[in-house]
Amino acid sequence: MQKLVLVGIILILFFGCSSEKQITSGTKKKPNTATVFNEKQKLEFDYLFHEANKERILGNLQLAAGLFAKCIKINPNEAAPYYEMANIYDVMQDATLSLAFAKKAVELDGSNKWYRLLYAHTLQRSGDTENAIKQYEKLVELEPNNIDLYFDIAQMQSYIGKHKEALNSLSKVEKVVGIDEQIILQKEKIYIKLNDIDGAANEIQKLINAYPDKVQYQGILADLYLANDLPEKAFAIYQEILVKDPGNPFAHLSLYDYYKSKKEDEKAIEEAKLAFQSPDLDIDTKMQILLYYYSLSDKNATLKKEAFELNKILIKVHPEEAKSYTIYADFLLRENKLEGAKENYLKAIEFDNSRFPIWNQLMFIESELNQQDDLLRDSKKAIELFPNQPIFYFFYGLTNLQKKNFQEAIDYFELGKDFVLDNPQLLAQFYASLGDAYNGSKLYEKSDDAYEKALKIEPKNVYVLNNYSYYLSLRKEKLERAEQLSALCNELEPNQPNYQDTYAWILYTQGKFVQAKDWLEKAIENGGDSNPVILEHLGDVNAQLNNIEKALELWEKAKSFKGESLYLDKKIADKKLYE
Repeated sequence: MQKLVLVGIILILFFGCSSEKQITSGTKKKPNTATVFNEKQKLEFDYLFHEANKERILGNLQLAAGLFAKCIKINPNEAAPYYEMANIYDVMQDATLSLAFAKKAVELDGSNKWYRLLYAHTLQRSGDTENAIKQYEKLVELEPNNIDLYFDIAQMQSYIGKHKEALNSLSKVEKVVGIDEQIILQKEKIYIKLNDIDGAANEIQKLINAYPDKVQYQGILADLYLANDLPEKAFAIYQEILVKDPGNPFAHLSLYDYYKSKKEDEKAIEEAKLAFQSPDLDIDTKMQILLYYYSLSDKNATLKKEAFELNKILIKVHPEEAKSYTIYADFLLRENKLEGAKENYLKAIEFDNSRFPIWNQLMFIESELNQQDDLLRDSKKAIELFPNQPIFYFFYGLTNLQKKNFQEAIDYFELGKDFVLDNPQLLAQFYASLGDAYNGSKLYEKSDDAYEKALKIEPKNVYVLNNYSYYLSLRKEKLERAEQLSALCNELEPNQPNYQDTYAWILYTQGKFVQAKDWLEKAIENGGDSNPVILEHLGDVNAQLNNIEKALELWEKAKSFKGESLYLDKKIADKKLYE
């Protein structure tokens, strides 16, 4: 609402002065005869103008605009407040008001370069490039030796399709400054837009003639030819460059493109190797090339081989750059060469330990390799470097959980979960793991609460459904809830022997021995015939059903698969069920 009121004041000021004689946008400031400006008004104007600038600097743009508006009311023929208002509305991205105030400032004082520059800028922003050019032409009249103005005019002319006019503008500059790289390259671009490749080539040739020792200009000309289907002309120039500078990496890279375009792959990779061997070719350019290879080489054995060769050269030439090892590790990881990938990610960390993605990949690799000691060490380091990244707390907690360091696991799971943002899957994993850790610590109420929170986020998380229901059955608590959870788990992933065993054991705990036997036999059929826990459970069910001979057979088979339950040996020795 404040802006609307201010705009109303501004419009009144504009239209309130409409009876005064119109001031033109000429280049000379006309004398002010319309306003009687006494000393008191001058003091008030100066004070308000000062305060307005202060508020503008502080960022209080609406307040500043209001004060500048008061300045205009005191003296509507002073250009400066209009200019400041135009600047404010330009910052506020109100193109209409910015243009109106800039225009007024120029009408009042056409000799001020800054006023006219802002006016030209607002015209350009509003899409009136033609009139913006006219304002720049008037600026040229004010400052005929300002080379930048000619460049600006040429860019705008080219933007609206007046390419020949743009070339003329640049040629005027060239007459003043002589052969200049910036001017030539600008003209080359315009000739290309005109599809005049000869004209573009002639411009670059002027640079080559003026600076024969600078082979980069020959490279630009060769690249121009190559990009416009004139490969033989390009090839000839690349050869000239290499006579002068045999190790020039850019020429070798361009020859790589040349040979690739002709499907001469062996020659192409040799040129790429020569380019990579040069320390003068920066590592970021080499990385871009390897990333290009990465995107194309997954199912192309030739490109894959070339990529690995270039990777090795990169490491040799840039042995202390983390990027060299990171990109190599990425290629190895894609090939599932986990140990090699891990080695190179660790090497990258030696030179730059600040890259989160590298640590993240390292954690997943060590987890996949089940290298618990390394994962424990590296996840702890990562937490110190990235204390707000939950994934490292998760890996550290998980490794401690696997090592049965339950309290340490709990501490880090509890810390890490609070850093999870917009990642419900990870948060569910934190709660699931907390459930396991609290269960291991025999803090069953907290364990159940954590599992329930995990299921609230992911109601169909089969890992939680199975573990939670199994631990409830072991405690012989909430058995109806356990049965419900395990049934859903088996519905989501049927024919999974471990999940079938859990459901059977819940039924067993409830005294439903016949149903339990059926589910355990299903588990055996689905691959559980070598699982000592499932075999022992089926033996227990048979014992409950008074089939002790079958129970004994199953217990002995469980022992042959290294079953280590508390009572297994005693059951076999006494031929009797113990629980």
